[in-house]
Amino acid sequence: MSQNNPEPCELAEVIYEKPLSGAFEEVPFGSELGNTLWVKFSDKNGINEWIGKFADGKRSGSRRVKKIEEPDKFIVCAGGYAYLIDATNRSLSNQFCNDWADEIVYDSKTGNFIVSDGIRLRIIQAGKETWASKRIALAGIRELKIEGQMVSGLADVGQDNAEEKFTLDLGTHEIKCAIDLSSWDNFWQNSRKKKTCR
Repeated sequence: MSQNNPEPCELAEVIYEKPLSGAFEEVPFGSELGNTLWVKFSDKNGINEWIGKFADGKRSGSRRVKKIEEPDKFIVCAGGYAYLIDATNRSLSNQFCNDWADEIVYDSKTGNFIVSDGIRLRIIQAGKETWASKRIALAGIRELKIEGQMVSGLADVGQDNAEEKFTLDLGTHEIKCAIDLSSWDNFWQNSRKKKTCR
């Protein structure tokens, strides 16, 4: 293809060591704010390559890149921050950055982010929370993924790192999980009300 119509950047990978300055064209996405995640994008022949420098959140959540739409649309997750990238045009389509976010997936049908804060799921539309689930984990949700209208993952539900699979139907907002932890929210709210300052 010509310079005006480059081959699509169909491939992406996280780079775990800072690339040598000048080795690739670099495009910053909030990376001047502190921690940085580097992602290399390239066409299938490795001719058109560039590095995205992404601001990396404070959370211990996942740091990954995943194709969400053919041929060149990717989600980059960086410690609670998420970026939707048009890799060929080297442009940002959407983003969500919040320090409480742990795991993030993207629903390409609705344009919404589904975000875990470690104990529940939230739907984020145009930067605003539109729905939040009941509590589904004690202190950790991982391996979020979306297939069609279903979000699934693993929730921490007990001692010794006990985990159970859960699902969320994005159409009905019905959550299926082995253990109902919603009573924990009521317990903590009631215990806060009983505390008095002297």
